[in-house]
Amino acid sequence: MTKIKLAFIILISLVLSACSQEDIEPAKLVALGDSITFGANLDDSEHAAYPVLIGEEAGFDVSNLAVSGWQTGQVTAALQQDEEYREQVQEADYIAMTIGGNDLLQILGNAQTESSNDPMRMANSLLQQLSTNPLAADLKALIDEIRSLTDAKILLYNVYNPLPPSSELYDIGESLLPQINAIFTDIAESHENVVLADAFSAYQEKQADYIIAGDIHPTAEGQAVLAEIGLEALGLE
Repeated sequence: MTKIKLAFIILISLVLSACSQEDIEPAKLVALGDSITFGANLDDSEHAAYPVLIGEEAGFDVSNLAVSGWQTGQVTAALQQDEEYREQVQEADYIAMTIGGNDLLQILGNAQTESSNDPMRMANSLLQQLSTNPLAADLKALIDEIRSLTDAKILLYNVYNPLPPSSELYDIGESLLPQINAIFTDIAESHENVVLADAFSAYQEKQADYIIAGDIHPTAEGQAVLAEIGLEALGLE
Protein backbone atom coordinates (compact mmCIF):
# COMPACT_ATOMS: atom_id res chain seq x y z
CA MET A 1 0.00 0.00 0.00
CA THR A 2 1.46 3.36 -1.01
CA LYS A 3 1.97 6.13 1.51
CA ILE A 4 -0.54 8.28 -0.37
CA LYS A 5 -3.25 5.61 -0.11
CA LEU A 6 -2.48 5.07 3.57
CA ALA A 7 -2.67 8.79 4.29
CA PHE A 8 -5.99 8.97 2.40
CA ILE A 9 -7.45 6.08 4.41
CA ILE A 10 -6.34 7.67 7.68
CA LEU A 11 -7.88 11.00 6.64
CA ILE A 12 -11.19 9.37 5.72
CA SER A 13 -11.19 7.47 9.03
CA LEU A 14 -10.66 10.69 10.98
CA VAL A 15 -13.48 12.44 9.11
CA LEU A 16 -15.88 9.54 9.66
CA SER A 17 -14.92 9.40 13.33
CA ALA A 18 -15.58 13.12 13.75
CA CYS A 19 -18.95 12.80 12.00
CA SER A 20 -19.87 9.85 14.22
CA GLN A 21 -19.03 11.82 17.39
CA GLU A 22 -21.05 14.75 16.12
CA ASP A 23 -24.03 12.51 15.41
CA ILE A 24 -24.17 11.16 18.94
CA GLU A 25 -23.50 14.46 20.71
CA PRO A 26 -26.74 15.50 22.46
CA ALA A 27 -28.49 18.77 21.71
CA LYS A 28 -27.94 21.48 24.31
CA LEU A 29 -30.76 23.14 26.25
CA VAL A 30 -29.86 26.34 28.10
CA ALA A 31 -32.40 27.51 30.68
CA LEU A 32 -32.65 31.20 31.56
CA GLY A 33 -34.86 33.20 33.86
CA ASP A 34 -35.95 33.30 37.46
CA SER A 35 -36.69 31.10 40.46
CA ILE A 36 -39.29 29.04 38.61
CA THR A 37 -36.73 27.93 36.04
CA PHE A 38 -34.20 27.43 38.83
CA GLY A 39 -36.60 25.18 40.77
CA ALA A 40 -36.72 27.26 43.94
CA ASN A 41 -37.88 25.71 47.21
CA LEU A 42 -37.94 22.15 45.89
CA ASP A 43 -36.26 19.41 47.91
CA ASP A 44 -34.16 18.54 44.88
CA SER A 45 -34.15 21.49 42.49
CA GLU A 46 -31.11 20.15 40.64
CA HIS A 47 -33.14 17.20 39.39
CA ALA A 48 -36.76 18.36 39.65
CA ALA A 49 -36.77 21.73 37.83
CA TYR A 50 -38.58 21.65 34.51
CA PRO A 51 -35.48 22.22 32.28
CA VAL A 52 -33.88 19.08 33.72
CA LEU A 53 -37.09 17.11 33.18
CA ILE A 54 -37.26 18.30 29.57
CA GLY A 55 -33.64 17.29 29.12
CA GLU A 56 -34.26 13.83 30.53
CA GLU A 57 -37.23 13.25 28.26
CA ALA A 58 -35.67 14.64 25.09
CA GLY A 59 -32.09 13.48 25.69
CA PHE A 60 -30.68 17.03 25.95
CA ASP A 61 -27.58 18.25 27.73
CA VAL A 62 -28.96 20.91 30.12
CA SER A 63 -27.34 24.04 31.54
CA ASN A 64 -29.62 25.87 33.99
CA LEU A 65 -28.46 29.49 34.28
CA ALA A 66 -31.59 30.80 36.00
CA VAL A 67 -31.20 32.99 39.09
CA SER A 68 -33.89 33.38 41.75
CA GLY A 69 -35.21 36.92 41.98
CA TRP A 70 -34.10 38.06 38.56
CA GLN A 71 -36.26 40.38 36.52
CA THR A 72 -36.33 40.57 32.74
CA GLY A 73 -33.76 43.34 32.48
CA GLN A 74 -31.26 41.42 34.60
CA VAL A 75 -31.25 38.49 32.19
CA THR A 76 -30.63 40.90 29.32
CA ALA A 77 -27.81 42.57 31.25
CA ALA A 78 -26.16 39.20 31.92
CA LEU A 79 -26.30 38.37 28.22
CA GLN A 80 -24.65 41.68 27.41
CA GLN A 81 -22.01 41.74 30.13
CA ASP A 82 -21.15 38.18 31.23
CA GLU A 83 -18.95 36.49 28.64
CA GLU A 84 -19.39 32.97 30.05
CA TYR A 85 -23.16 33.46 30.17
CA ARG A 86 -23.12 34.63 26.53
CA GLU A 87 -21.02 31.68 25.42
CA GLN A 88 -23.44 29.20 26.98
CA VAL A 89 -26.31 30.77 25.06
CA GLN A 90 -24.32 30.88 21.83
CA GLU A 91 -23.77 27.12 22.10
CA ALA A 92 -27.45 26.34 22.73
CA ASP A 93 -29.71 24.39 20.42
CA TYR A 94 -32.74 25.24 22.60
CA ILE A 95 -33.46 28.02 25.10
CA ALA A 96 -36.12 27.58 27.82
CA MET A 97 -37.24 30.49 29.94
CA THR A 98 -39.69 31.68 32.57
CA ILE A 99 -39.29 35.39 33.21
CA GLY A 100 -41.45 38.39 34.07
CA GLY A 101 -42.91 37.08 37.33
CA ASN A 102 -40.61 39.20 39.49
CA ASP A 103 -41.34 42.28 37.37
CA LEU A 104 -45.01 41.70 38.16
CA LEU A 105 -44.40 40.98 41.84
CA GLN A 106 -42.75 44.37 42.17
CA ILE A 107 -45.83 45.99 40.65
CA LEU A 108 -48.08 43.99 42.98
CA GLY A 109 -46.06 45.08 46.00
CA ASN A 110 -46.37 48.71 44.98
CA ALA A 111 -50.11 48.33 44.44
CA GLN A 112 -50.60 46.67 47.83
CA THR A 113 -48.81 49.53 49.54
CA GLU A 114 -50.75 52.21 47.68
CA SER A 115 -54.13 50.54 48.23
CA SER A 116 -53.64 49.38 51.84
CA ASN A 117 -54.64 45.91 50.53
CA ASP A 118 -58.13 47.05 49.54
CA PRO A 119 -58.96 44.73 46.58
CA MET A 120 -60.83 47.34 44.52
CA ARG A 121 -58.21 50.02 44.97
CA MET A 122 -55.50 47.45 44.36
CA ALA A 123 -57.03 46.42 41.03
CA ASN A 124 -57.18 50.05 39.91
CA SER A 125 -53.60 50.63 41.02
CA LEU A 126 -52.42 47.53 39.18
CA LEU A 127 -54.14 48.62 35.98
CA GLN A 128 -52.54 52.05 36.21
CA GLN A 129 -49.06 50.66 36.84
CA LEU A 130 -49.36 48.00 34.15
CA SER A 131 -50.25 50.64 31.59
CA THR A 132 -46.86 52.31 32.10
CA ASN A 133 -44.77 49.24 32.96
CA PRO A 134 -41.91 48.45 30.55
CA LEU A 135 -42.40 44.65 30.69
CA ALA A 136 -43.35 44.38 27.02
CA ALA A 137 -40.35 46.43 25.90
CA ASP A 138 -38.03 44.61 28.31
CA LEU A 139 -39.22 41.20 27.13
CA LYS A 140 -38.78 42.17 23.49
CA ALA A 141 -35.28 43.46 24.25
CA LEU A 142 -34.43 40.16 25.95
CA ILE A 143 -35.64 38.03 23.03
CA ASP A 144 -33.78 40.29 20.59
CA GLU A 145 -30.59 39.95 22.66
CA ILE A 146 -30.88 36.16 22.68
CA ARG A 147 -31.55 36.14 18.96
CA SER A 148 -28.42 38.24 18.35
CA LEU A 149 -26.40 35.38 19.88
CA THR A 150 -28.14 32.29 18.55
CA ASP A 151 -30.89 31.10 16.23
CA ALA A 152 -31.80 28.35 18.73
CA LYS A 153 -35.49 27.66 19.26
CA ILE A 154 -36.75 29.63 22.28
CA LEU A 155 -39.34 28.13 24.61
CA LEU A 156 -41.08 30.98 26.44
CA TYR A 157 -43.55 30.37 29.27
CA ASN A 158 -46.32 32.81 30.09
CA VAL A 159 -47.31 33.65 33.69
CA TYR A 160 -49.50 31.38 35.80
CA ASN A 161 -51.71 32.54 38.65
CA PRO A 162 -49.93 31.37 41.83
CA LEU A 163 -52.86 32.19 44.12
CA PRO A 164 -55.43 29.55 45.09
CA PRO A 165 -59.11 30.19 44.30
CA SER A 166 -59.69 30.73 48.03
CA SER A 167 -57.47 33.85 48.00
CA GLU A 168 -59.18 37.22 47.88
CA LEU A 169 -56.62 38.23 45.23
CA TYR A 170 -57.29 35.22 43.00
CA ASP A 171 -59.94 36.98 40.90
CA ILE A 172 -57.63 39.95 40.35
CA GLY A 173 -55.01 37.61 38.97
CA GLU A 174 -57.56 35.84 36.77
CA SER A 175 -58.75 39.14 35.30
CA LEU A 176 -55.35 40.79 34.77
CA LEU A 177 -53.07 37.92 33.81
CA PRO A 178 -54.74 37.26 30.42
CA GLN A 179 -53.93 40.87 29.49
CA ILE A 180 -50.36 40.43 30.68
CA ASN A 181 -50.00 37.10 28.92
CA ALA A 182 -51.13 38.70 25.68
CA ILE A 183 -47.71 40.39 25.76
CA PHE A 184 -46.03 36.99 25.80
CA THR A 185 -48.21 35.75 22.95
CA ASP A 186 -47.39 38.83 20.86
CA ILE A 187 -43.67 38.40 21.53
CA ALA A 188 -43.74 34.73 20.50
CA GLU A 189 -45.76 35.42 17.36
CA SER A 190 -43.61 38.36 16.26
CA HIS A 191 -40.25 36.60 16.63
CA GLU A 192 -38.97 33.75 14.50
CA ASN A 193 -38.47 30.37 16.15
CA VAL A 194 -40.08 31.34 19.47
CA VAL A 195 -42.78 29.06 20.88
CA LEU A 196 -45.09 29.73 23.83
CA ALA A 197 -45.96 27.32 26.63
CA ASP A 198 -49.27 28.23 28.28
CA ALA A 199 -48.55 27.86 32.00
CA PHE A 200 -51.55 30.04 32.86
CA SER A 201 -54.06 27.59 31.41
CA ALA A 202 -52.20 24.54 32.71
CA TYR A 203 -52.31 25.85 36.29
CA GLN A 204 -55.90 27.12 36.38
CA GLU A 205 -57.67 25.77 39.47
CA LYS A 206 -54.75 23.37 40.01
CA GLN A 207 -52.82 25.57 42.41
CA ALA A 208 -53.37 23.19 45.34
CA ASP A 209 -51.45 20.53 43.46
CA TYR A 210 -49.01 22.60 41.44
CA ILE A 211 -47.98 25.34 43.91
CA ILE A 212 -46.05 24.77 47.14
CA ALA A 213 -48.33 25.53 50.11
CA GLY A 214 -47.86 29.10 51.33
CA ASP A 215 -45.55 29.80 48.38
CA ILE A 216 -45.75 30.95 44.76
CA HIS A 217 -43.32 28.39 43.31
CA PRO A 218 -44.22 25.10 41.64
CA THR A 219 -44.24 21.79 43.45
CA ALA A 220 -42.43 18.86 41.88
CA GLU A 221 -45.73 18.02 40.19
CA GLY A 222 -46.06 21.60 38.99
CA GLN A 223 -42.56 21.49 37.52
CA ALA A 224 -43.45 18.23 35.76
CA VAL A 225 -46.44 19.98 34.19
CA LEU A 226 -44.20 22.81 32.98
CA ALA A 227 -41.91 20.22 31.42
CA GLU A 228 -44.86 18.49 29.77
CA ILE A 229 -46.30 21.63 28.17
CA GLY A 230 -42.79 22.72 27.20
CA LEU A 231 -42.10 19.48 25.37
CA GLU A 232 -45.46 19.79 23.65
CA ALA A 233 -44.74 23.38 22.57
CA LEU A 234 -41.37 22.30 21.18
CA GLY A 235 -43.00 19.45 19.28
CA LEU A 236 -41.00 16.85 21.18
CA GLU A 237 -43.85 14.91 22.76
